[in-house]
Amino acid sequence: MAILTIDMRSGRTDEQKRRFAAAILDAVNRATGEPRENVHLIIHENPGINLVENGQHLPEIAKPVHEQ
Repeated sequence: MAILTIDMRSGRTDEQKRRFAAAILDAVNRATGEPRENVHLIIHENPGINLVENGQHLPEIAKPVHEQ
């Protein structure tokens, strides 16, 4: 069994997170042979203000027009 925790900036759609999770599960399966059913993925979403890169707080991710 593998347990992965991902910290990412909030603002992505549910569909984007589903595609991201599927890609991660596939990558772990290819790299380790672990069945996708045995891989547990936890996604923590954080607002941009809580993430700092090169000394700068990250901006929020803009929502697609159809979600505003």
